[in-house]
Amino acid sequence: MTSTRLNPMLACLLNSRSTDQLPLPSRMLAFGDGLFETCLVTDRGLRFADDHLHRLEEGIGRLHLAWSDLDRQRLFDDIDALIKPVRAPAVLKIILGRQAAGRGYDYDPETQQTDRLLQLFEYQPAPWYKTGARLVTSTIPASVNPALAGVKHLNRLDSVLARQNARKHQAEEALLCDDQGWVVEGSMSNLFYRRHGRWFTPALARAGVNGIIRRRWLRSGNGALQVADIKPDDLSHCEALLIGNALMGVVRVTHLNNVPLALAGEDDLASIHTRIGLNLD
Repeated sequence: MTSTRLNPMLACLLNSRSTDQLPLPSRMLAFGDGLFETCLVTDRGLRFADDHLHRLEEGIGRLHLAWSDLDRQRLFDDIDALIKPVRAPAVLKIILGRQAAGRGYDYDPETQQTDRLLQLFEYQPAPWYKTGARLVTSTIPASVNPALAGVKHLNRLDSVLARQNARKHQAEEALLCDDQGWVVEGSMSNLFYRRHGRWFTPALARAGVNGIIRRRWLRSGNGALQVADIKPDDLSHCEALLIGNALMGVVRVTHLNNVPLALAGEDDLASIHTRIGLNLD
């Protein structure tokens, strides 16, 4: 497994102001009370901007964050201010966190506000994005909560622990299952597998993040990608296995628990890239 990559932070804005600090009473720190998006920035702008912003708005509704047209416009302005000077590929992390007075889990919904934290990092793609990833089944289960399933919220400790589990086994990504043994996702990616010539992705009704690549592929229509329930052993017999997220795109899985897998061909990848718009950069 490759060593941890250091991605220097280039800039940071909190509510439109440059800063490198968070307020100590932040509910983002205390409870993970918020959402985030991790976006690729190129010289063409924010890749998949509409998808990221749409998912962000979905999460705002699910968490009942305070959000107005003015908040939305200020977020757009902050994004523009950070990415306008970008010439080399970069990573933009958008974090929205609930701001409310007092301590404890409760908050006054009438007086709450939403903090906008934006961080811009250098983009350093891992070599295995091109060569393929080794996947290991994690001993850490995915957190199950249908009320939060699909949302990219700030509570990601299952992924943090699973990533260390992958590191321990010299793998690039960890496969997370729920408490009943159903496959959910990777620690930082969604999963896509081919059986009988058709592509499938695990259901996320109880757990997991509905990623940008997954959304776009499902939305492409004609049954190109279907949702299904699957157990880890079934993946050993698949015709090809891929992982994907907004930064890495779509990456072949070369090994599952140290067992070599059949690989998707170049034509297959090219077709998928076209379908989900990965060939537009």
